[in-house]
Amino acid sequence: MHDRSIRVLLIEDNLGDARLIQEALAEVRGAQFHLECADHLLTGLERLSEGGIDVILLDLSLPDSHGLNTFVRAHNRAPEVPIVVLTGIDDESLAMQAVHEGAQDYLVKGQVHSNLLARSLRYAIERQRIMAELR
Repeated sequence: MHDRSIRVLLIEDNLGDARLIQEALAEVRGAQFHLECADHLLTGLERLSEGGIDVILLDLSLPDSHGLNTFVRAHNRAPEVPIVVLTGIDDESLAMQAVHEGAQDYLVKGQVHSNLLARSLRYAIERQRIMAELR
């Protein structure tokens, strides 16, 4: 995984947050991330249908979807692609529900630095790979 770019689909409607995430991933040494952005869930789901995405970084507050339903819709569209939730909703109960439904991680904006974000994305991909092998 370290010898190629990790293809991340960021589904995030806030351009400022998207820019910060892009900058954070660019700072990471030893890994290269290729970030694609969608500002609506529907746009992100359409991009997922094209394939070629290694991991999804998903906000739960989007113009066309909000809360856990956002995760469920993305997960149902591409259950083989790991999803890391990155949202401004700091709710432990919601985080546990998302993980119970299949999210690989639940991160809160403003509480994440570049290395933590990169590690979460890499671990999500690896866990998904291992689960596929076990099946």
